[in-house]
Order: sequence, then C-alpha cells, then structure tokens
Amino acid sequence: MKEKDNFEMVINFKRAFMGRRNQRTKRAIKMIRNIVQRHFGAEKVIIDPLLAKSITYNGRDKIVRKVRVAVKKIGEKTYLVRLALKSE
Repeated sequence: MKEKDNFEMVINFKRAFMGRRNQRTKRAIKMIRNIVQRHFGAEKVIIDPLLAKSITYNGRDKIVRKVRVAVKKIGEKTYLVRLALKSE
C-alpha cells in the first residue's frame, strides 16, 4: 500500500453543531485531530493557526460547515494539517 505523505480532504463539521453553541470551535478542532489520527495512524497532529482562524472567522460560536485541508507528513507519525487553498 502506498504511503500517504501529502493528502487533501474535506472535513464536514456537521457533528460539531450538536450541543452547546460556545463549544463548537473546540469540537471542530478535536474533530480534525481525530479524523487525521484515524485515517493516517498519527500519534501527533499539528494544526496550523491559519486553519483554526479560518474555521472561526465569524466568531467562536459561528463556525464554517466544511473545510478543505491538506495533510502533510513531517515526521514519524507526525502530521501537519493546513488549510488547502485552490490553485488557479
């Protein structure tokens, strides 16, 4: 099986909207970590501050519904998650 070093994926935050409104950002960040750990077998997941800022650009309780992320392997079982930008 081919190693996943660079990968783009879309993460849907539908489950982050369940529960209290002021916990949405925390749940969304935790969802990103859990999804990357599950798909790549990562032990350490580093989230880019620009990605966290783009999730909450409307405020802490009004997060975006979906986000496209780029996952890059930077070490042994260590992954960096960044915001994937469209190239035109």
